[in-house]
Amino acid sequence: MDYKYLYDLTSAVTPLETDCGLLCSSICCRRDRKNNLGIYLFPGEEIMIPPGENWVERELHSPADYDFPDNWKEPVHFIKCTSPCPREKRPLSCRFFPLAPHILTSGELMLTYETVPLPYRCPLIYKKLPLRKDFVEVVALAWRTLLSDPRIFRLVDEDSREREMSLHSIPPILWFQVPPDTVYAPGDGGDLR
Repeated sequence: MDYKYLYDLTSAVTPLETDCGLLCSSICCRRDRKNNLGIYLFPGEEIMIPPGENWVERELHSPADYDFPDNWKEPVHFIKCTSPCPREKRPLSCRFFPLAPHILTSGELMLTYETVPLPYRCPLIYKKLPLRKDFVEVVALAWRTLLSDPRIFRLVDEDSREREMSLHSIPPILWFQVPPDTVYAPGDGGDLR
């Protein structure tokens, strides 16, 4: 996986025109009281955040102990920020937030708001604030690239099935990849047929 490409691709886009951290005092970027708040890196992404960085703590987790698919063999890197990170080194999961990928049972990719329980309330999610179109498109492109890795595809697919079971439906769609063979019916306002 070319993580340098993905970091470059996502470096300049943000969810809002302004700093979304101003809405919540950057709650997703701050340590919690127990310093449990962190994120998992994608397989191989650890090369973008080499050991010895002074703004981050790293833990290696066994995939089997943390509900990862059985095709994840090596330790999974879990990182916790100890101070504000250099923006150019933000992990991909931070760059994608508050969007989450969802794979429909038919195989199409869509983006929705993150549905994983969080230890804080993100105003982008609970207020359903409109996100910048370029941000959504870049996140979608990055996910299409990431999903070429069978481990990541399997993780997202399993998460998607769990999300549908917990919601008893498909989550709200913020972006949808229209299959290449989709035909639009003329004169119907662009509805899919």
